[in-house]
Amino acid sequence: MSVIDDFINLQIPSVIFKDDCGYCYETMYNDDFTTSHCLNVCLHCFQSFCPEHTTLHRRVTGAGSNGCHDFYLKLSKVKKADVGEPTEKKLKLEINEKSEDEVYDSYWSLIKGTSSIADNQTQGLDPKVTNKVKNILQARSSNFQQMANSWQLEVKACEHVKSFTVSAGAAQDVGKNCADCDLGNNLWLCLHCGHLGCGRQQVGIEGHSHALAHFQQHPDHPLAVKLGSLSQSSADVYCYACDDEVHFDDSKVWVQALAHWNIDIGDRVAQEKTLMELQLEQNMNWDFQMVDSQGHDLQHLPSSAEFGCGLLNLGNSCYMNSVLQVLVNGGVFTWSLKELGDFPADVVYVSSNLKCQLLKLRNAMTVEPAKYSQGVKPTTFKRCIGGRHEEFSSGRQQDALEFFSYFTNLLDKRVFNETSSNPNDLFRFNVQDRLECTKCHSVKYSSQSYDYLQVPLSENDEPQELSERISSYFAGEDVSFKCPYCKEMVTAVKSSGFQSFPKTLVVSPTRIKLVNWMPVKNSQEVLLPGIETADTSTLQLGAFKSHGFDSEKERLLPENETNEFKPNVQCVADLLEMGFTENAATKALFYTNNSGMEDAMNWLFSHVEDPDLNEPAVLPTNTYEAEMYNPQELEDMVSMGLDPQLCRKALILNQGNVTASVEWVFNNLDDDGLIVKETPVKKEDQMYGFSDESLANYSLKAVICHKGSSVQSGHYVAFIKKQVGEQTKWVLYNDEKMVVAEDPMNIQELKKNGYIYFFNRC
Repeated sequence: MSVIDDFINLQIPSVIFKDDCGYCYETMYNDDFTTSHCLNVCLHCFQSFCPEHTTLHRRVTGAGSNGCHDFYLKLSKVKKADVGEPTEKKLKLEINEKSEDEVYDSYWSLIKGTSSIADNQTQGLDPKVTNKVKNILQARSSNFQQMANSWQLEVKACEHVKSFTVSAGAAQDVGKNCADCDLGNNLWLCLHCGHLGCGRQQVGIEGHSHALAHFQQHPDHPLAVKLGSLSQSSADVYCYACDDEVHFDDSKVWVQALAHWNIDIGDRVAQEKTLMELQLEQNMNWDFQMVDSQGHDLQHLPSSAEFGCGLLNLGNSCYMNSVLQVLVNGGVFTWSLKELGDFPADVVYVSSNLKCQLLKLRNAMTVEPAKYSQGVKPTTFKRCIGGRHEEFSSGRQQDALEFFSYFTNLLDKRVFNETSSNPNDLFRFNVQDRLECTKCHSVKYSSQSYDYLQVPLSENDEPQELSERISSYFAGEDVSFKCPYCKEMVTAVKSSGFQSFPKTLVVSPTRIKLVNWMPVKNSQEVLLPGIETADTSTLQLGAFKSHGFDSEKERLLPENETNEFKPNVQCVADLLEMGFTENAATKALFYTNNSGMEDAMNWLFSHVEDPDLNEPAVLPTNTYEAEMYNPQELEDMVSMGLDPQLCRKALILNQGNVTASVEWVFNNLDDDGLIVKETPVKKEDQMYGFSDESLANYSLKAVICHKGSSVQSGHYVAFIKKQVGEQTKWVLYNDEKMVVAEDPMNIQELKKNGYIYFFNRC
């Protein structure tokens, strides 16, 4: 069989990795009327590679047991001469009204080994060859498919789908053009009678709504399917009666409905975008125009080794872009992916390999950023990072701080576990908590490592000093505590301090507060040193050093190795007088942490039907332990109408964070409120950073800002101090755009919308 025959007989997948090279961000698009940019689509694995990395792909596959991948379709798209400026990513608010085929001419060449077998200029080619090339060109790109999937809405079967029956009679063929205007695309097939009509006119897509007109004339024909986007993995079915996209739950009926019109979805390759893809494309076409307070454009900076390169927004990926710019572009001192080395020589499917995509992004941002003057699309990177995570694999906006924590922890587990050092340790530190009983003055110390410091802001609209908020964070607070010495619930003072300091301190002011039980972001102004580039003052944290246990002045509280529950004697007596049994009273007091009569009675009334209520109390062992919570915070939560027992548990589990505690209660309404103590794993606590408080002076290096009323919406950008010419200036990274941001309006953004601050040790 010849090479041409092999090509004709290829099974083309509905989705192909063809947006950019698997190893770099080279694409097939040319805006200079040449074919200098091209991609080789591997016809073995359907990944794409630039000419330079095609050699690497051959070498990697040649070393494996399945043989060298040496069969490629070389593709290049050249902008047509009569088309305006490129619109790959718009810098102003505009909409692309032309399809890709209207903007670019396509050139191709079939390559076997190092020889060109045929190209678009070859005379007398079998039409099956050009059709196969067309199928590859029109197959969905993996990046766009992934984004569309992440934006996928829930499409359900309506009453018209559920009552649909396949037309009787012999199978019939459908036409190739609209029955009313001869349009050859954007065609919708009526599943009831086979009428072929064009769809509605949309941005960049011609249409005259003849499919809709057919329904208006035949109201009993509501269901239609778009032929151009139909394939084994996609289908646009629209119900004109419901005016919504719908879905056939019964796949058998769906296949039969198409078969009646001689359509076999197993052989179809989608040639047009789905409704969801069109919606996503339109969403991505909106952008911001950045100007200063005088209305002048900000100074744009070129992609370079000094400033890196921009990252295009994939549709609500600004939270990820901002975190990546700060980490890779100098926000965290010496944080680097350099130790990952080169691309592994044993990975064939690089597009789905996390390490390969990290290296691809690292090279673009730090090694050769000048190649990408328009920025890069980190789509395959986002797919690898998001994985199966429900939120970070979606197209929804996310909390940048949550992503920072998720991303760095993921690197710990899957990447840096194989390197000699972990750059994430640069921002890690240890905090030591001190608990002192106010009755016997015994103390207890515990320590924990942190990636960032989250400090609450005051409940007012006045400007607040960050140093004062940090001081308040480390100041003592009264908590309820069952003292092992005093054998009763007492008031204790809990305070904290740095046990060690990080090289880069990450600070996030808590800008989320509850308004009518809903989390709302505020824009309180935060004052901090170094916000003006001319300000050389520093954040000094040495005063917050914890010096640990002093054996000469303090007595340690004993560890609670056995925690036998003893119910409040008076409460038991009162409950017995009310007619409850001792077993029931004991259970009620146990499950309400001995908190008093009211809680115990509420528990009893809600469990009065339990068949074993009066059976001997068999209580879980090793569960009752010294618990700490702020009584005022508990009272605030209870005043919201929440269950007191759940509120106590939530505050203990979330270390007094009220916002997180409220969210925990709403997510665990069926919880029994019992706090089960896990047996700790005996291991030596890892210490990070340095302990000398005289060195704990920090200068502001980067800020991630968020503008919007909620962290799940709005827009994130990153500010990083850079050397611009001979001066240090703020550089704003707004997705793919990089500009000098010294305008007073930008400085105000840093104060009012700063969401994560990065301080490097001086």
